[in-house]
Amino acid sequence: MSDARPLRVLVLAERLDIAGGVERFVCALANRLAAEGMAVTVGTVDTAREAVRYALAPSVTLRRARDPLPTPSREGEGGRASRAWRLLRAQWRTGRALARLTREADPDAVVLNGLTTACSALLFHRGHAARTICCDHNHFDARSGLWRRLRRRLYPAVGAVVSLTEADAARFRALNPRTHVIHNASMLRADAPANPAALRVLAVGRFVAQKGVDLLLRAWPEVLRAQPDASLRIVGDGPERDALHALAGELGVEGRVQWCAPTPDIARHYREAAVFVLPSRYEGMPLALLEAQALGVPSVAFDCPTGPAEILDDETGVLVPPGDVPALAAALARLLADPALRARMGRAAIARSRSRFSPEAHDARWIALVREVAAAPARAPA
Repeated sequence: MSDARPLRVLVLAERLDIAGGVERFVCALANRLAAEGMAVTVGTVDTAREAVRYALAPSVTLRRARDPLPTPSREGEGGRASRAWRLLRAQWRTGRALARLTREADPDAVVLNGLTTACSALLFHRGHAARTICCDHNHFDARSGLWRRLRRRLYPAVGAVVSLTEADAARFRALNPRTHVIHNASMLRADAPANPAALRVLAVGRFVAQKGVDLLLRAWPEVLRAQPDASLRIVGDGPERDALHALAGELGVEGRVQWCAPTPDIARHYREAAVFVLPSRYEGMPLALLEAQALGVPSVAFDCPTGPAEILDDETGVLVPPGDVPALAAALARLLADPALRARMGRAAIARSRSRFSPEAHDARWIALVREVAAAPARAPA
């Protein structure tokens, strides 16, 4: 690698036109690497620059890896492809398109984001595996057996693996000893909690089954019985939007829920919240919970397999058993009833965020890892 040119880094994600944690991470990492003087390209299957949901620095190149070749098709009964086959066909297209983009870009380092994206791309091109970093962005068992088997086959050959949590690190190291733990970090900061008087609960996340918004809605009637002045604001969008609105109607709380679209000004929503809630069924290292903590919002979360337990402690929030809707309602009602407790937790949350989840430390670890992997000697694909 010549000193006469900047380090070429390719950061790959399937899409960037939705408001999600992976998409936010990809854009933030690309911007930070570019600020270090690296020549950064972000690659997606077919997201145009104007459709990217989070800001990309002008110095970051965006490439769309459209796949013009026919993808395999298979018809089932009645002339319809099964849902499983459609999903596999989509991943086939994703892997082939991103692998071709990698060959054309010939980068010094590649960052693959998401298990299905990583395995799909590596299946079609392992020529850059020794200079590839894989980050799953979710807990180790979040995907089906097919993808976990592919990970066992493909991850041992890559240059490095990033585990977002200590809980999963040992399992990733069993696949690849070059595993690094790099926690997510919030780019939002506050010197003191806002401590709003209004009893507003905030949830932020995609409207998909993983995020458990349906569980939160089922808890909300009980919260209102304990705290009639409470309000719930949910910021997000996604494929389950209509079903969630219908559920709120069935539960009789639709008029007590404020639905807000994703926004770049997410900090305003946190600052207007008395309590943040993360009702996810599973997580990696949830950015929304990290953001709430950084801005001093006491939080309630399900203690799902990874993530919340490494972010919250007893001084900054409340963990409840996974999927326990009555316990979720009770924890929310308890915090809403105690402003002094919320104020103490808010101050402790800011202190914990600064000591444990520094964005400067997060950026430094990623920059160092990218440079390390880019400098590694090439190895023959496994």
